[in-house]
Amino acid sequence: LWEADLCKANLSGADLRGANLLGANLLGADLREANLRGADLREADLLEANLLGADLDNNLYCLPDLYSLKLLPQNTLLRFWKYLRDGLSPYQQYKYEVGKTYKFTKYDNDERITCGEGGNVATLMWCLQDDGTTDEFIEVEFKVKDIVAIPFATDGKFRVKKFKVIRKINRGQALRLLKKITKTGKSS
Repeated sequence: LWEADLCKANLSGADLRGANLLGANLLGADLREANLRGADLREADLLEANLLGADLDNNLYCLPDLYSLKLLPQNTLLRFWKYLRDGLSPYQQYKYEVGKTYKFTKYDNDERITCGEGGNVATLMWCLQDDGTTDEFIEVEFKVKDIVAIPFATDGKFRVKKFKVIRKINRGQALRLLKKITKTGKSS
């Protein structure tokens, strides 16, 4: 199944133990209860794949790059982003204010679920791409120990149990910020 296009395929309950899925397109595939034990998932696209109940034992190839945040010391401060619509988070309808700390007592720590309860935070690029029209972004700060789930199939979003709102910016400021950090300098 190397480099196979299994986009949106129903593989629920499939026995893919030890399968070579190197570079496979599993975008949106239904992998519920699938046996992926030892499967080669390097470079496989698991974006929006349903991994609920999937057996991922002995499979480290499906971990997203963001997962390395968990290797940092527990008290390390991190900053990520959320986007808002009319001052509210678009899915939970929470209102966030600069300078305030928010704690989430209900959160989903199942990393097989891409979108769940809790404080969903993301990279600034993810926020800009997920909603191409919103003009409100908040930068939030939290400690590594506050991370509750970095979904295996994340495309840049994960969940925390607590964060503090640091600042609010608009789309123009967000784009200027990204442009500033991606500029290449001239070597002398």
